Amino acid sequence: MDSKRIDLLLERYWNCVSTQEEETEIKAFFNSGENIPPHLESSAPLFQYFNQEAKVKMLDPAFDNALMEQLKNSPQPKSKVRKLEQAFQNYMKVAAAIALIIATSFVFRMEIWQGDKPQLLLVEDTYKNPEEAYAETKRALLLIASKMNHGKKEVEKISLLSKAESKIKRSK
Repeated sequence: MDSKRIDLLLERYWNCVSTQEEETEIKAFFNSGENIPPHLESSAPLFQYFNQEAKVKMLDPAFDNALMEQLKNSPQPKSKVRKLEQAFQNYMKVAAAIALIIATSFVFRMEIWQGDKPQLLLVEDTYKNPEEAYAETKRALLLIASKMNHGKKEVEKISLLSKAESKIKRSK
């Protein structure tokens, strides 16, 4: 067989566009016992494997049934609760919680104690005039309300879909 033809068929095979007949031709070439060109020797074991596996006979179907029956009849091992592992896991949860509390308190203390004196975390007023503070708060709350109203409209669309879905389920 022509090695150029096999090269073309192999290229089609590796690109996943070969037909069943072309694949059969490739398998026949590699399993024919002819001299395989050196540049094709790397592909030969794959197609020889396909040929060997095609010859393997399947087991008797009764084997599967007998195996399943034997598995059903065999005593099931009792699952043991590993209390030691559960206790260890519980201790690890407690240790993680304590470590989290210690780390949080350390960070909090570092925020308070800066320098030689402790600094209290006091909130300072950002506005000197109460009317300005009220106007700014009102503006922020109106912005939040508009965004929530927009989100509410989207949720209403979803609820319409839910109602339609429930009607469809009831009609079935």
